[in-house]
Amino acid sequence: MVASGNLVDVLQAIVGELRQVARSESIIGAPVTIGDRTIVPITKLSVGFGAGGAEGTRPDKGTGFGGGGGGGAMIEPVAFLILDKERVQLLTTRRHGVVEAVLDVAPDLISSIKSWSEKRRSNAPEGGSGA
Repeated sequence: MVASGNLVDVLQAIVGELRQVARSESIIGAPVTIGDRTIVPITKLSVGFGAGGAEGTRPDKGTGFGGGGGGGAMIEPVAFLILDKERVQLLTTRRHGVVEAVLDVAPDLISSIKSWSEKRRSNAPEGGSGA
């Protein structure tokens, strides 16, 4: 079963290559500064691999081993994080879901609630609840 060591070598080579592809810089890209804004690309990484091998013996042919493996990776941009002095935005490359929609409007929503709350307090009679 000396040949089974070759299968281990194949698997280690595949996993090593996938590890190189899947480093953190592949998911959160290098920030790019344009004027007073910083843009950070965010990607989705999908990886897969498979390997197999077999060893057999035939009285008329002797012993043999065969094995192989392969792997693949796909990197897909899914969003861009945009940072400036006033706010942070998440721009997705896909159709907006509920979470993305909430994140998009959160800064404006918080500002509106804060403004409404301050206005309500300033119009409330002294010592009253303002209701």
